[in-house]
Amino acid sequence: RYGRGDSSPVRMLARIGSNAARCALRPTMVAARSAPAAMQRRGMAEEPKAAGGAIPAKLTLNLLAPHAAIFSKKLVDQVIVPGADGMFGILPGHVPTISELRPGTVEVTIATGEVEKYFVSSGFAFAHADSTLDVCAIECVKFEDLDPALVSSGKKEAEDELSRATDEVEKAKAQIAVEVYTAMTESLAAAK
Repeated sequence: RYGRGDSSPVRMLARIGSNAARCALRPTMVAARSAPAAMQRRGMAEEPKAAGGAIPAKLTLNLLAPHAAIFSKKLVDQVIVPGADGMFGILPGHVPTISELRPGTVEVTIATGEVEKYFVSSGFAFAHADSTLDVCAIECVKFEDLDPALVSSGKKEAEDELSRATDEVEKAKAQIAVEVYTAMTESLAAAK
């Protein structure tokens, strides 16, 4: 079960919190936001182009975490990801997209009736024009490896840490931990 030994949710969240805190303080984000208007123009994506002009029957999935490649070039029917703006599905031929992932469930439909679920803490999803999807997660855990009792105790501990936090970095780490544990709790409840 996830949560035993060195891979405990608390340790996982400590890594996530420190990464997020470093990312939150990057000055390059401020520079990007203040770029001239000409550089900030957005355009419409082009229609996806596959070899031979036809849309493939399957989506090629790469589900990656720092510790392992969960899927590498796996052919699947569909993937549903927890995007920053909500859940969305990716099918073969999806328009090229980049989306930040929020904590939640990635649902992989390998074939009709064959679905695997994974909990991700955060990351990015990249849908490419060639019907390849790269999901890069900070942490990725097979859904059945989540222990509801450990998730519940971890959430309580994260909430306690948030209430005790005194400086901004500690508060940010604790807030991220609370958000991830809350998402785990909601994902487990939705699966019942």
